[in-house]
Amino acid sequence: MPNPPTTADPPAIEGLDVKVVFIYYFACVTAITALSLSQICHWSLLSPLPYRWGLVIGGVVGAIAAYLNHTKVLAVALPQVPQLQAWLKENAYQAVETNANLTIYRSPQSWRRGAIILETLGDRRRVYSRAVTIRQLQRDLAEGGL
Repeated sequence: MPNPPTTADPPAIEGLDVKVVFIYYFACVTAITALSLSQICHWSLLSPLPYRWGLVIGGVVGAIAAYLNHTKVLAVALPQVPQLQAWLKENAYQAVETNANLTIYRSPQSWRRGAIILETLGDRRRVYSRAVTIRQLQRDLAEGGL
Protein backbone atom coordinates (compact mmCIF):
# COMPACT_ATOMS: atom_id res chain seq x y z
CA MET A 1 0.00 0.00 0.00
CA PRO A 2 1.53 3.35 -0.99
CA ASN A 3 2.17 5.99 1.61
CA PRO A 4 -0.49 8.68 1.77
CA PRO A 5 0.75 12.14 0.80
CA THR A 6 1.70 14.34 3.72
CA THR A 7 0.63 17.93 4.07
CA ALA A 8 3.31 18.86 6.57
CA ASP A 9 5.11 22.12 5.94
CA PRO A 10 8.63 21.95 4.56
CA PRO A 11 11.39 22.91 6.98
CA ALA A 12 12.01 26.60 7.41
CA ILE A 13 14.73 28.28 5.38
CA GLU A 14 18.01 28.46 7.24
CA GLY A 15 19.01 31.98 8.19
CA LEU A 16 21.60 33.67 10.33
CA ASP A 17 21.48 32.18 13.78
CA VAL A 18 21.94 34.41 16.85
CA LYS A 19 25.25 32.71 17.67
CA VAL A 20 26.65 33.23 14.18
CA VAL A 21 25.74 36.92 14.17
CA PHE A 22 27.19 37.41 17.65
CA ILE A 23 30.47 35.69 16.79
CA TYR A 24 30.84 37.67 13.56
CA TYR A 25 30.30 41.08 15.17
CA PHE A 26 32.20 40.17 18.34
CA ALA A 27 35.30 39.05 16.44
CA CYS A 28 35.34 41.97 14.02
CA VAL A 29 34.68 44.68 16.60
CA THR A 30 37.14 43.17 19.09
CA ALA A 31 39.94 43.13 16.51
CA ILE A 32 39.18 46.62 15.19
CA THR A 33 38.93 48.07 18.71
CA ALA A 34 42.17 46.47 19.86
CA LEU A 35 44.08 47.66 16.80
CA SER A 36 42.58 51.14 16.94
CA LEU A 37 43.21 51.61 20.65
CA SER A 38 46.79 50.42 20.29
CA GLN A 39 47.37 53.16 17.70
CA ILE A 40 45.35 55.92 19.38
CA CYS A 41 46.62 55.35 22.93
CA HIS A 42 50.11 54.24 21.86
CA TRP A 43 49.69 50.90 23.64
CA SER A 44 51.74 47.95 22.55
CA LEU A 45 49.88 45.05 20.95
CA LEU A 46 51.82 42.87 23.40
CA SER A 47 50.02 44.64 26.24
CA PRO A 48 46.68 43.22 27.44
CA LEU A 49 45.02 46.67 27.59
CA PRO A 50 43.81 46.98 23.98
CA TYR A 51 42.49 43.42 24.07
CA ARG A 52 40.60 43.92 27.32
CA TRP A 53 38.83 46.96 25.93
CA GLY A 54 38.31 45.16 22.63
CA LEU A 55 36.64 42.23 24.39
CA VAL A 56 34.31 44.50 26.36
CA ILE A 57 33.29 46.62 23.38
CA GLY A 58 33.11 43.56 21.10
CA GLY A 59 30.85 41.77 23.58
CA VAL A 60 28.45 44.71 23.84
CA VAL A 61 28.30 45.33 20.08
CA GLY A 62 28.01 41.58 19.38
CA ALA A 63 25.05 41.23 21.76
CA ILE A 64 23.22 44.22 20.28
CA ALA A 65 23.87 43.08 16.70
CA ALA A 66 22.76 39.52 17.47
CA TYR A 67 19.51 40.82 18.96
CA LEU A 68 18.76 43.04 15.96
CA ASN A 69 20.20 41.16 12.99
CA HIS A 70 19.57 37.42 13.36
CA THR A 71 17.04 35.88 10.99
CA LYS A 72 13.56 35.49 12.38
CA VAL A 73 10.48 33.76 10.91
CA LEU A 74 6.89 34.96 11.16
CA ALA A 75 3.93 32.76 10.20
CA VAL A 76 1.12 34.76 8.60
CA ALA A 77 -2.39 33.32 8.16
CA LEU A 78 -4.28 33.84 4.92
CA PRO A 79 -6.62 36.54 6.34
CA GLN A 80 -3.55 38.64 7.26
CA VAL A 81 -1.99 38.51 3.79
CA PRO A 82 -3.72 41.71 2.56
CA GLN A 83 -2.39 43.49 5.67
CA LEU A 84 1.08 42.10 4.95
CA GLN A 85 0.94 43.30 1.34
CA ALA A 86 -0.20 46.74 2.52
CA TRP A 87 2.66 46.87 5.03
CA LEU A 88 5.20 45.96 2.36
CA LYS A 89 3.85 48.67 0.05
CA GLU A 90 3.69 51.26 2.84
CA ASN A 91 7.32 50.57 3.73
CA ALA A 92 8.47 50.81 0.08
CA TYR A 93 9.26 47.11 -0.36
CA GLN A 94 9.05 45.83 -3.93
CA ALA A 95 9.23 42.29 -5.25
CA VAL A 96 12.59 41.86 -6.99
CA GLU A 97 12.66 38.11 -7.50
CA THR A 98 9.98 35.44 -7.60
CA ASN A 99 10.42 31.69 -7.58
CA ALA A 100 7.84 28.87 -7.38
CA ASN A 101 6.89 29.57 -3.77
CA LEU A 102 9.35 32.30 -2.72
CA THR A 103 9.22 36.04 -3.32
CA ILE A 104 12.05 38.34 -2.31
CA TYR A 105 11.19 41.93 -1.44
CA ARG A 106 13.71 44.75 -1.16
CA SER A 107 13.43 48.36 -0.13
CA PRO A 108 15.43 51.28 -1.52
CA GLN A 109 16.96 51.33 1.97
CA SER A 110 17.70 47.59 1.99
CA TRP A 111 21.28 48.22 3.07
CA ARG A 112 19.76 49.37 6.35
CA ARG A 113 16.55 47.33 6.51
CA GLY A 114 17.46 44.08 4.80
CA ALA A 115 15.40 41.95 2.45
CA ILE A 116 12.12 40.22 3.24
CA ILE A 117 11.48 36.73 1.91
CA LEU A 118 7.87 35.59 1.61
CA GLU A 119 7.31 31.84 1.36
CA THR A 120 3.90 30.62 0.17
CA LEU A 121 2.60 27.47 1.88
CA GLY A 122 -0.93 26.91 0.63
CA ASP A 123 -3.16 28.85 3.00
CA ARG A 124 -0.29 30.32 5.04
CA ARG A 125 2.78 32.43 4.47
CA ARG A 126 6.14 32.49 6.18
CA VAL A 127 8.02 35.76 6.33
CA TYR A 128 11.81 35.75 6.85
CA SER A 129 13.85 38.84 7.64
CA ARG A 130 16.02 40.52 10.24
CA ALA A 131 14.63 40.23 13.77
CA VAL A 132 14.12 43.98 14.08
CA THR A 133 12.03 44.03 10.87
CA ILE A 134 9.93 41.03 11.93
CA ARG A 135 9.25 42.59 15.34
CA GLN A 136 8.01 45.78 13.68
CA LEU A 137 5.87 43.78 11.26
CA GLN A 138 4.38 41.77 14.16
CA ARG A 139 3.46 44.97 16.02
CA ASP A 140 1.87 46.51 12.93
CA LEU A 141 -0.10 43.35 12.08
CA ALA A 142 -1.28 43.02 15.70
CA GLU A 143 -2.52 46.60 15.69
CA GLY A 144 -4.38 45.88 12.47
CA GLY A 145 -4.33 49.55 11.60
CA LEU A 146 -2.68 49.15 8.23
